[in-house]
Amino acid sequence: MIGVAARSPWAGALAFYHMTLSAIRFSLLHGHKRADSLQKWRKYRASALVMLVLDIALLGIHGVTLYTGHIITYPGYMIYAMAAYTFYAAIAAVRNVVIYRRYNDPVLSAAKALSLAVAAISVYSLQAAMIPAFGDSERFRVVMGSCVGAGVFLLISTLAVCMIVRGTRAIRRAGREQP
Repeated sequence: MIGVAARSPWAGALAFYHMTLSAIRFSLLHGHKRADSLQKWRKYRASALVMLVLDIALLGIHGVTLYTGHIITYPGYMIYAMAAYTFYAAIAAVRNVVIYRRYNDPVLSAAKALSLAVAAISVYSLQAAMIPAFGDSERFRVVMGSCVGAGVFLLISTLAVCMIVRGTRAIRRAGREQP
C-alpha cells in the first residue's frame, strides 16, 4: 500500500520481496507435521535457494536506487511506524533464531532464518529512508547506503549459502538412511 500511496518503485519492490518471503514461509509450514525428515530438509534447502535469488535481485534494486539518486520517502509519520516495526522485527528475529536453533527442526530453522532476512531488509530500508529525511548530505547517503546494503547482502547471502550446504548434507544423509 505504501508503494502505491507514495508512488515508489522501491517500496513496491520491497513489498514483492516481503510477499515472496511470506509465501516461502507458508510453503514451509504447510504440511509440516506430516512431512518426513527428507521432505523437511528439501523444504529447508529450497527456501535458502529462493532467499539467495531474492538477495541477488535486492542487490540489483539497491544498485539502481543508490546510483540513480532515487530518494526513499514516506508520507507523514510513516517513517516512525517503520522504525518501530524494524526494531521489533530485528529483536524478535535474533531472539527466535537463538531459541529455535536448539529444536533442530529444519522447517522451523528456515522460517526463523527468513524472519532474520526480513529484519535485515527492514534495517536497510529504514536507513535508506531516514538519511534523506533527517540529513542532507548526498555523499553520506551514498556511503551509508552502500555500507548497510553490502552488510545486509552479505548477511543474507551467507545465511542462504550456509543453509544450502547444511540442507544438502542432511538430504544426502537422509537419502543414505532410507531403504
